[in-house]
Amino acid sequence: MSLLYAGYDPHYQFQLYHSDPSGNYSGWKATCIGANNGTAQSLLKQEYKDDITVEEAIGLVMRTMSKTMDSTTLGSEKRTTCSFPMMPTTTDATRIVEFAVLTVDPVTKEPRAKIYRPAEIDALLVKHDLAKKDEDTEMKAA
Repeated sequence: MSLLYAGYDPHYQFQLYHSDPSGNYSGWKATCIGANNGTAQSLLKQEYKDDITVEEAIGLVMRTMSKTMDSTTLGSEKRTTCSFPMMPTTTDATRIVEFAVLTVDPVTKEPRAKIYRPAEIDALLVKHDLAKKDEDTEMKAA
């Protein structure tokens, strides 16, 4: 089993690591594991920039998931785990989306995690025009 793990320290800031079943690990600015990770890696290499904002990173994660998951649309019932620093992962173990953003509190300078609820994830998908379409609405519009 491969793992992605992220952390923060004041000297090196955010750190993202990938470890594989052999125990080897590597540091990344943006990476992913799971099905279609080659496609996702390619997208991240093309679009990730060192000066990316949190909002831009969320959009990049959403686009990457939409292009690499085995589904035509995304919804909070699909199983995807991702967080910023950039680390989307996919698995078919359950049907839930998990999404977190790691930031540093501007006042306390302490790291904090914002874990999005399913309704918040669905709102992000709508915001980035990646939400699941209602088939009945689509058929009526056609």
